[in-house]
Amino acid sequence: MQPVLSPGTFAIFRRSTSYRDGDVLLVKHPRFGTIVKRAIDVNAESLWLEGANASSLSRETMGPIERTRVQGKLVYQVAGKN
Repeated sequence: MQPVLSPGTFAIFRRSTSYRDGDVLLVKHPRFGTIVKRAIDVNAESLWLEGANASSLSRETMGPIERTRVQGKLVYQVAGKN
């Protein structure tokens, strides 16, 4: 999820029942495994995600994500040493 989260960044995700556009989420994707992406379209049943990097998977490739697949949303981060 570069440039939002760089390699070595310590990140804390917390389970939640409410998500908004712009939230950075930890998701257990059925095809791509555990991923970190930004929510861009949230509704009652599902949400659409996108990456912050130009080479990230497209929202169409990831498809809609069931809310039950969200493991948590980013609540805190500390940049790692480079």
